[in-house]
Amino acid sequence: MVQQLAVMLVLLVCRGSGAIDRHPYLDWWSGCTGAIMARFATDTIGGASWQLNAYGLAGSRRRSGGRPVAHFRRDLLDRLLAGLSAPNVSVNLAPYESTVDFNPRQQLVLIVIDQPLGAFARTYLPRLVAKNVEFRGYFLLLLPSRPRANELRRALERLWWYRIYNVVLLVGNRHRQRIQLITYRPYGPGGCCECIRPLRIGQCVDGQLQQQQQQQQQRDDAFPYARFERNFYGCRLRIASFERVPFMQFMGPEADGSGRLGGIEGRLLGLLAGKLNFSASIVPPPDDGQVWGRIYPNGSADGALRLVLDGSAHLALGGYFPYPALLASTTQSYSYYISDFVLAVPEAFATASGPFEQLLKPFRWPIWTLIGVELAVGLGLWPVRALDQWRALLGDSLPRVAGAGSGRVRPLLALWLLHALVLRESYKGSLVGYLTAAAPLADISSLRVLVAAGYHLAMTEELFHQVFEGRAPPRLLLFEPGAGPALLERILRDRERTAAVYTREEIIAINQRDRATINFRLSDEKLLSFHFSMYFKRSSPLAGAFNWYIRRVLAAGFVSRWHADTLDRRFLRPTLATDGQSVKVLTLAHLASAYLLLAAGLLAATVAFTLELGCALVASIPYRPVRPFTFTPTTNPRRRMETVQQLFRVLGERVAKLPVAQQTEIIDTVRQMIDASQRMNRSAGVSGAIINTSSSSSSSSRTTGGILGKSASSYETSAVAVKQGSLYVPPGAITSSPSCLL
Repeated sequence: MVQQLAVMLVLLVCRGSGAIDRHPYLDWWSGCTGAIMARFATDTIGGASWQLNAYGLAGSRRRSGGRPVAHFRRDLLDRLLAGLSAPNVSVNLAPYESTVDFNPRQQLVLIVIDQPLGAFARTYLPRLVAKNVEFRGYFLLLLPSRPRANELRRALERLWWYRIYNVVLLVGNRHRQRIQLITYRPYGPGGCCECIRPLRIGQCVDGQLQQQQQQQQQRDDAFPYARFERNFYGCRLRIASFERVPFMQFMGPEADGSGRLGGIEGRLLGLLAGKLNFSASIVPPPDDGQVWGRIYPNGSADGALRLVLDGSAHLALGGYFPYPALLASTTQSYSYYISDFVLAVPEAFATASGPFEQLLKPFRWPIWTLIGVELAVGLGLWPVRALDQWRALLGDSLPRVAGAGSGRVRPLLALWLLHALVLRESYKGSLVGYLTAAAPLADISSLRVLVAAGYHLAMTEELFHQVFEGRAPPRLLLFEPGAGPALLERILRDRERTAAVYTREEIIAINQRDRATINFRLSDEKLLSFHFSMYFKRSSPLAGAFNWYIRRVLAAGFVSRWHADTLDRRFLRPTLATDGQSVKVLTLAHLASAYLLLAAGLLAATVAFTLELGCALVASIPYRPVRPFTFTPTTNPRRRMETVQQLFRVLGERVAKLPVAQQTEIIDTVRQMIDASQRMNRSAGVSGAIINTSSSSSSSSRTTGGILGKSASSYETSAVAVKQGSLYVPPGAITSSPSCLL
């Protein structure tokens, strides 16, 4: 794989250097510069196609002797270009003002200027920064005369401020044939933490490149540009971050944030600190109302990003949505975590449209209308059997068997029983399911459902522009990122109907604190996804060192393991649902609905029983009143005959109301009794027998009265009197009266 590297070769020609255009002098500088170019192009780029870009800054500016300084630049370029004989090299002579990027592909960039070193750092570098130029290339500054030590140190500090690390200065000295190679290392042994000091790494003698002995341990292909070491030598790096469970959590009491860190980002930072040999110091964001911060088009910033841009922090942790100003001012590391923004609402049961809605399920109004029409038709066509129709609907049975004359009614009754069976079992199953199943929770499946249900939407201004693109929804509540935890606490405490747009992991951490209280539920809809990264200043070499380990940490599965250890996905389940996570004592409040159904059932049963008693009472009243019959003994034959006729007429009216089988039994019993009385009268031959006969007649009358509703003891007494009178009467015919008459 061809490395995407760029080399910037800057030849800086300083004024006051004397006679600089002598031929041997050009040979030394062109030889040293050409050796560095050839070494880098052959070893580092690996023979791939590359491009040489030559820029001019000063035009035809003249020295004190009247000779243009540009002559040296042109002569030096002529010598360098003449040595580029490789076929894979192209040359671009665009003006400096058109510079856009030093690192689009394999390039060597040559800039020839005639300004002092301090002027170059103060004037030209800010222009490149304003044009969003990437400085992760390789720079070579040519200084024919040695600058002052303070000027050189300030220039190197300025270069590190812009995170320009791969810089080599070719500095001339009194001996014209010797040119020194000077660079700097921001971190090193011996407590060198961002100590920007000139470091000599080699020299050129008579145009020949030589390496210092202490630099021989480095690889030959790394000279003179050594890659940024993945070792900070125990230095302390300032990280702009804040506590945000479960991503970042402060475990130690240290005020400077140097204690043990927890959470996904905290554990990742701790692992990188051990591998890169640095200590992390957390720098809280400034108190300007912003936590994450934002970079504005005019270059100003707030929050954690302001700490990165002004040098107060080396990097910032978190997730940002990309926008031009952020990309132009920072360099992002490899993304180590992806999170989603979802809607979080307090747990709540689904509200029914009416108090007795469940009592009408599973049927809708057409089925209930049909049942009412059927009952009304049955009441109108068959008033006597209307109560039986109700009984068949509610109890799956008929109170009486249809008689022999009900042949055309029986099929209708059978169809009604089947029809009532289906309706009753369906209703019973729905009612049992309602009483035994867990109460349903409110529907929060999507943003549209929540807006229709009247929920308020709470989110940050950045999320509002990302989700709605400036079109404000109804009942919108905007809050600052730092006020998010307090807002969530208030929503839970006051049971507000508010849906907060938050990350899934933070809601799980909130639910994990207290399982016994009402917590948040998460919607199924995902509004946005964003990446967690480390944000450095533009072109910072620290990003490459961190990326090297971040990719290996992700490949090893450490982040997935930390996610599983930190977050318990069981806390995504609601506490109001029956999930076996909590045991509650059963109280009367839990049985309120059951008591309501019981009261309604008892009330309905009482009404039905009252109607049944009323119907039975109305059915038992005769159509004409019957006067009570009183039997008065008499000796007048005519009067006696009228009395007997009246007696049997009353007996016939009462017997006619009984079932047919009982009527037959009573008639047979009465006939047997009369036959027994006649046989007794014929067998009496003496006067005493007549008296017994009279007694038997009166006993027979009393027995008949017993049959008509009196007590059965008079009948048995008559039978005993007959035995005492030496008359034989079949006991079975008299004493075996039907059970309905006793």
